[in-house]
Amino acid sequence: MNILLTNDDGIFSEGIYALAKSLSGENKIIIIAPDGNRSAFSHSLTIHKGLDFKKEEFHGFEAYSLSGTPVDCVKFAIHYFTDVKFDLVCSGINHGNNLGSDTAYSGTVSAGLEANYFGIPSIAFSNVGINGTYDFGSNEETIRKIFKKLTKIVSPRYTLNVNLPNGKPTGCKVAPLGRQTYSDNYVRSKDGSYMLVGYPLVCEQDEENDVPLSSKGFVTITPIIYDRTDYSALNAIKDTKFL
Repeated sequence: MNILLTNDDGIFSEGIYALAKSLSGENKIIIIAPDGNRSAFSHSLTIHKGLDFKKEEFHGFEAYSLSGTPVDCVKFAIHYFTDVKFDLVCSGINHGNNLGSDTAYSGTVSAGLEANYFGIPSIAFSNVGINGTYDFGSNEETIRKIFKKLTKIVSPRYTLNVNLPNGKPTGCKVAPLGRQTYSDNYVRSKDGSYMLVGYPLVCEQDEENDVPLSSKGFVTITPIIYDRTDYSALNAIKDTKFL
């Protein structure tokens, strides 16, 4: 397969190197990733501003950096490599989880959704480790074991959001998104600016959702779509007379 790799942690992140190694055996890999960290950029797109595109030396892989967002990287790659038909777009491995409601902010997940806009299946990989310690070696092993099965269930209709434990997995489960809540607070720095800080909070939710399962060491797999329509609400209000 021809696979496009990207991420939101930047071209030289350890996670994208681990992902490239785990997928390179039987596939042609092209990497286009942001030239720096673009975490929590969601589905943002660069407009009214030029993008710098540069070929990079990256462990022998065909790799390029782009001065934009993860979504820019996917869109640019599809328009730039007109002689390549990408069979799959993979993003990650993200340095940290993309579980539950956090997926709304995720550049990793949004890169996959952008691929779906172009009719390309996609998978977003994340490591759920915290405090900057990530066992990407275990992630590589897990991805090699499950990748062929993942490719059998991918679709251009959705992105498979895959969260990997920071070590050997307990198992693997397909699960709906749960809730990820934080003790959010904005702390003022000495220079007068404010920084968002916080830590995850435990909240009551279905134990079969991705957040609780991930905390128990499972690989969680969730198909995510870009259609945010609330169809139950749509059906309830569609006959409302406004004029």
